[in-house]
Amino acid sequence: MQFIDSHAHINDPAFDADRSQIIKACFDAGMSHMLEIACEIPEWQQAINLSLKYKDKIFPVCGIHPMFAQTLNDDSLKTLETFLANPLVRGVGEIGLDYFFLEDCPKNIQIEACQKLMALSLKYKKPVVIHCRKSKDPQDFSAYDDFAAILKEVRVFGGVEHCFGGRYSDAVTALDNGLLLGVNGTISYKRNNDLRDTIKKIGLKYLLLETDCPYLPPQTKRGTRNSPLNIPEIAGVLAEILGIGAEKAADAASENTRKLFNF
Repeated sequence: MQFIDSHAHINDPAFDADRSQIIKACFDAGMSHMLEIACEIPEWQQAINLSLKYKDKIFPVCGIHPMFAQTLNDDSLKTLETFLANPLVRGVGEIGLDYFFLEDCPKNIQIEACQKLMALSLKYKKPVVIHCRKSKDPQDFSAYDDFAAILKEVRVFGGVEHCFGGRYSDAVTALDNGLLLGVNGTISYKRNNDLRDTIKKIGLKYLLLETDCPYLPPQTKRGTRNSPLNIPEIAGVLAEILGIGAEKAADAASENTRKLFNF
């Protein structure tokens, strides 16, 4: 059985006390790879350093999270491009739209940054890792609507909409534009029946497994720090949703991740 965490933040300060031990435990438990998502300027070199330490096991992805969209300017864009030119870096991300804390970064700034950053995908022939989050109103899907509008304007070199939480129609829009969907501990949350129904309709062919650690642990570990060690549990939940074996779910999602990020 193969396990890959397609979206981790193992450089987060939450892991400062035991980062090396957690990574070793992951690989000892059968995880083959993980992708370290560096989503603000100070994290880019940290992700490179982690990748060099765990050569051919951890791959960096570099971008600017929508909550930090105000840091995107000519200088930071130029610096980001130097990182994306590095063959170690496997994607552009995480980038996108986050309407949950609009007081931190207005919509117009997020949208403009998302457009500019997505354009780097084709330029460097690297997939995007998209963050799309609704507002505090659970019925407000305007972030997904605005992202769909951007997809009509900006083509990408494939990618994944990580931690997918949209409607079935949003999933179809993503797939129609060459994006896969990342699923994590949220598929186990009691309130997420609509998400589970969408994942079941979409099927294994278009899914990646992720943790988004240290955030969003599976239901059984709510309130604790998430880690890549929870990927097998998430794979088991996905398998139950799809009515298949856990090994099949994990292996297929791992193969999707390998193909998308070219390793």
